[in-house]
Amino acid sequence: MKNQDPPLEILKPLVALFNNGKLRQSLSESSQMLEIFPNSIVLCNISGASSAGLKQFDTAIKFYKKALEIKPDYAEAYYNMGIALRDNGDLNAAIDSYKKALEIKPDYVGAYFNTGNILKDIGDLEAAINSYKKALEIKPDYAEAYNNIGLILTDKGDLEEAINSYKKALEIKPDYFETKENLISLLTSCIPQKDNPNLIVKVNEEIRKVDIKDNASNIISDDQIVSLLSRSEDCISDFGLELRTKQDQIFRGNSMNCERHLSIFDKHEVIPEFCFGCYKVQVEPRSIIDLIKLFVIFDQLELDENNTRKCMIEFRPEISGFYKGLIYCSDLNQANQIADHLDIIIKKSIGSELSATVKRGCSQYAISYPDYKEINHTGPQLMNYKEEWRVIEDVHDKKELMLLKELKRVNLSGLNLSDVLIIRKWIDYAKGIGDPSADLLNQDTIQYQLIHDRAKARLNSFDLTTL
Repeated sequence: MKNQDPPLEILKPLVALFNNGKLRQSLSESSQMLEIFPNSIVLCNISGASSAGLKQFDTAIKFYKKALEIKPDYAEAYYNMGIALRDNGDLNAAIDSYKKALEIKPDYVGAYFNTGNILKDIGDLEAAINSYKKALEIKPDYAEAYNNIGLILTDKGDLEEAINSYKKALEIKPDYFETKENLISLLTSCIPQKDNPNLIVKVNEEIRKVDIKDNASNIISDDQIVSLLSRSEDCISDFGLELRTKQDQIFRGNSMNCERHLSIFDKHEVIPEFCFGCYKVQVEPRSIIDLIKLFVIFDQLELDENNTRKCMIEFRPEISGFYKGLIYCSDLNQANQIADHLDIIIKKSIGSELSATVKRGCSQYAISYPDYKEINHTGPQLMNYKEEWRVIEDVHDKKELMLLKELKRVNLSGLNLSDVLIIRKWIDYAKGIGDPSADLLNQDTIQYQLIHDRAKARLNSFDLTTL
């Protein structure tokens, strides 16, 4: 079948529509043109890409198949169809489509990269690395491939090599934010054993020398917190680094797979079975200074099971409060014991009237299911897992393979670069809600304007008289 594309002067306005994101209009016009030029691979491709952009993946695949009827050796159609198949959840068919693109065009670097992404998502890590390496053979300066190899090596526990892979990505693309974020995150659970010239690694090493152990042993003064942050900020400025982070919570202890549980709730409004055994010990600091003091306590807190603990600022509009510290527990008895133990430490180290309370699971669950938050200390709970939800969880897990990974990483104690960058964000939040203690921390400029603005908007919903 011979390709017959419309004249260039007809195609140009159509391509402009697509490039400007006017997908419905580009799909409508390209479909109409196909009636006049039924053997145009360009029109099939624009129609397919417009459909895919509108998340009409089945329609997109039909257009790409029509293009291949016209031009069987059209590698780009196989590549684009692979993207649509992947987005439609048909991962094996997507891999097959990429393979066909590579048979036609062996140096199709994007096909190797996208194949690696799918293999990574389904857990075939060695095959994914091999696919990324083939992409690098064709394009040695492919920073994204080095970044994704770093992610896989992190999941495999090969942390030194992961750091090296991130280093290579940053040598190619020094401003690669995602790689910087991945490396900073990795350094929260790994102390490099080999000398590494990367400045992020170097500044993290310097920050880790700032000792916070003594700060947790007795009363923690405001001056100690100010000094702690000042010394840490000096480490960053001495290296001339300008860094940002997407994170706003600081974790310690064992990692949890809450991403999977929250995904199930968000998509199906089903509380996962795991979460019915999850309790948390909650502390609500009254100021940014007290939040940082609580972080110091959590960093040095010794628990038999090294429970996940985190300090955070609150953004969720339906949840009250501004600052929170949480320790996650595997049952109610453990939560009560940890709460009692933590109360003693808080009174000793912060010297305030802060106290720990025991709550059940994630706060957003109780918005849909009010009975979930009620705790019975002497018998069965008011709400328990519904057996019909098990099928929903199983179907979700089969579709969302990425969320099944159980991360084994443990967050190291001691201050690190990630902590300092997150605390910067906390300070901007504190200024946004009018917390006067933020002025003690010597952060003169707003570094995260969006965080500051969101915090100001939060004041319209919640009373600040507790600060």
